[in-house]
Amino acid sequence: MLITIIASLFGVLTLVGIGFWIWAYTHDGPTGLAAFWTIVAVGCLIVSVAYGVHARHNQPTEQTRITKSQKDLKSSSYFAETAKQKQAKELQQRREKAILKELRTTYKKNLGDVTFDASKKQYVIQVTKTGYHKALVIVRKHPKQNKKALRTIRKSFVDASKAVTKTAKKSGYSLLLRDGSRSILEVKDGRIVADRLIE
Repeated sequence: MLITIIASLFGVLTLVGIGFWIWAYTHDGPTGLAAFWTIVAVGCLIVSVAYGVHARHNQPTEQTRITKSQKDLKSSSYFAETAKQKQAKELQQRREKAILKELRTTYKKNLGDVTFDASKKQYVIQVTKTGYHKALVIVRKHPKQNKKALRTIRKSFVDASKAVTKTAKKSGYSLLLRDGSRSILEVKDGRIVADRLIE
């Protein structure tokens, strides 16, 4: 803005100098002095215009400012997204722990221990109670006589799996019933994916 005002001022002085020079030439006035001031004014005008062009050319453009703003926005968005993901992960871990606690409470007395494999998203129910182990052995050896018991076991684990999925608010979690080293029933998202109850 200041450069524009200065350039305009020197432009006016140049015109006045040229007018004065013409007047001095036609009226036998001091043409030398008029020529000197005109040349000085023209020189200053050229310098001020050149400086203004240079300053405007090297000034950060609107696009540069926009790009910088976009980078700042992208950077803040990245950190916001990272924080959001961290919070979501922590919330999911709390849900997983709550499910594990509930399953342990449910199965500890009559069935056995419950552990959680986070990498597989799998809750493992390990049979440790002698009574339940014996019942499973009888059911496996005599499935025809124990159809109702088989249906009850499968249904209870399917229902438990549905409850896990609902509480976790995500799919992909499974329940694995293990007797000794043998995996005998696996249920995922309310569906039986492996059934070895019957020998």
